[in-house]
Amino acid sequence: MKNFLKIAAKIFTFALFVLFFTVEPTRALQIVYPKSPNTEVSAASTFFVGNTKPGSKLKINDKEVKVYENGSFVEVVPLKDGFNRIIIDSQNDTEHEVFTYIIKKVPKANLMVKEPETEDFAPNQYIYAAVVKENTPLRAQPDEFAQRITHLDKNTMLMLNGKKGDYYRVYLSPSKTAWVKAENIVNYSTITGKMLASATNVSLSEDKLYSYIRTDLSFPVPFRITETEKGLNVEVYNLKENAADTTVFKPCGIISSFAINSVAQDMTSTYYIELNSKLWGYSAYYEGNTLVIKIRKEPQIEANNPLNGIKIAVDAGHGGEDYGAIGPTGVKEKDINLSIAKKLQAELETLGAEVVMTRTDDTDIALKARPYIAQKEDALILLSIHANALSDGANPYEKHGTSTYYYNAQAVNLAKTLRDTLTKSLGTRDDGVCRYSLVLTRPTMPLSVLIEVAYMINPQEYAMLIDENFQQKAANAIAKALETYLLNSVNPA
Repeated sequence: MKNFLKIAAKIFTFALFVLFFTVEPTRALQIVYPKSPNTEVSAASTFFVGNTKPGSKLKINDKEVKVYENGSFVEVVPLKDGFNRIIIDSQNDTEHEVFTYIIKKVPKANLMVKEPETEDFAPNQYIYAAVVKENTPLRAQPDEFAQRITHLDKNTMLMLNGKKGDYYRVYLSPSKTAWVKAENIVNYSTITGKMLASATNVSLSEDKLYSYIRTDLSFPVPFRITETEKGLNVEVYNLKENAADTTVFKPCGIISSFAINSVAQDMTSTYYIELNSKLWGYSAYYEGNTLVIKIRKEPQIEANNPLNGIKIAVDAGHGGEDYGAIGPTGVKEKDINLSIAKKLQAELETLGAEVVMTRTDDTDIALKARPYIAQKEDALILLSIHANALSDGANPYEKHGTSTYYYNAQAVNLAKTLRDTLTKSLGTRDDGVCRYSLVLTRPTMPLSVLIEVAYMINPQEYAMLIDENFQQKAANAIAKALETYLLNSVNPA
């Protein structure tokens, strides 16, 4: 027994020895950004984001830096051309740590890349092609950053009359062309003369949530929808005729007036759609050779409880391996987003809303799948919750606060109401209502807005973001904004 106890004591002592020398001690100084001590930057400045022991004295290149109560710090550091040696020095009564970073400022790429020439096909000669990827962008110019004219369904047939680099020029009408990336289409053959479709029938119908306009075509052609003050205009391209040109349509659901112009020489059939309320979302897609325009009806709300029965989709930005931004003490944006989203879910459900969550845990959800989840569940509104960050060259002490993002005009008032309510309730700086093309703002249904609650890399706002009380205030403010928006947009039943 004694030998056993001696052996056990030796094993325990050895284990403590191994543990002592293999567990890395907690550092007094941690740098969250820049991510590497040797990195390249093309901007005139960068910033250092990190944390040290509260109460420490911190200097960066001998300049004293403010350390906040939780140990956070953010400091903008100007850069000269070439190599910049940055020394971060943290010291308190018991610890002293020094990190050295080498930041190379490089000029922005200024390479003169020869622009490819445009190849014009022979007069009256076209390539007959089909779209092979859903939601393919049709762009104003042959450039991936150019304006999106519309999106094309898979199997849409195109007439191509030119090529430039990786893009084909798409013939829409005698006065309109656009560009599609070659990888999104398949070419069948070269033809002489225009390949035009016929619209053989147009009909209106409705169900509980939507009104529909259906157009039967001989094959799918490109189309474009634009929002107007009274509703929607739809341009259907590459048509030789529309059998419904002279049809008088009766009002149907949300559609109060509907007229179709004559195809004439531009080979375009334009639909003029007037609605009996504001826009609440719309989409257009093909079912075989039938073009379907789907328009959301105005919701029915209660004056005393406007969210009761309303379906809201809530998206907690990022998740899984996608951390989003990282704050000074290492908390990840994805976790803050999820916490606010779950608090918002609880608040909305208390108010009677039906809530669709794109994620409820630390799951990696594909970006394009998030709006699809909301659409599949017939949500009226989609909100994507985020916390903001900046790129090199910006100043987090000047650029901060709460902002909202939208893309389609039908969502701008919702974005403004959310911004107004959040800044008033949270006391944050107004960082703007921004029109921006993002995966979570582009959907035309549901009404889609992305919210940047505050900035992860502003130490004061970061301290608020990681506070559960602040997160709850943000959730309450978002719910309040939705109530305000509904009451201002609908006459309660």
